Amino acid sequence: MRKANMVAVAGMLITFLLHGIFGSVRLLGGNSDTLKAVAYISVAFVALHIILTCIMTCQTLIAWKKSGTGYFRQNKLFWARRISGFAILIPLVMHIVIFSPSNQDVIRLSVFTTGRLISQILLVLTTALHVITNAKPALITLGIRNLKKFTFDILFVLSVLMLFFAIAFFVYYLRWIAV
Repeated sequence: MRKANMVAVAGMLITFLLHGIFGSVRLLGGNSDTLKAVAYISVAFVALHIILTCIMTCQTLIAWKKSGTGYFRQNKLFWARRISGFAILIPLVMHIVIFSPSNQDVIRLSVFTTGRLISQILLVLTTALHVITNAKPALITLGIRNLKKFTFDILFVLSVLMLFFAIAFFVYYLRWIAV
């Protein structure tokens, strides 16, 4: 099950990054025809990841209950990973609602308020937190042995991309309120 989840995570990460890049280019005034297809594929990977993670979490909780030892305090990172994943869901649903206009040819929203901007910045931040807390176990599952070298490289690249995504949301917001 962990291997299947890693395949879902890898697919999700690749499509998420592509969606973020294409979407940011579109928000900054560029054109991207593949944005919609990548978004649908990304949602499928997200759904698979949620299902597999919920199953594995339930299996863990059942094992803890049977053994009688949950060690909640010692497993704070485990719970931080699960909670950060669920924290993404609210701004993710808001993202889908906000950026699903009826006319897909024009990226012009009926209202893009400060609250919507904040929800999208929260999406970037919660996703970054979830990726950071899960980078090490993901690399271990992939069989990567030199964790320190790859972890910092991956976190640096992801940080730059997350900053780009946040800037694109903010620039779009500024362009929207200027009109």
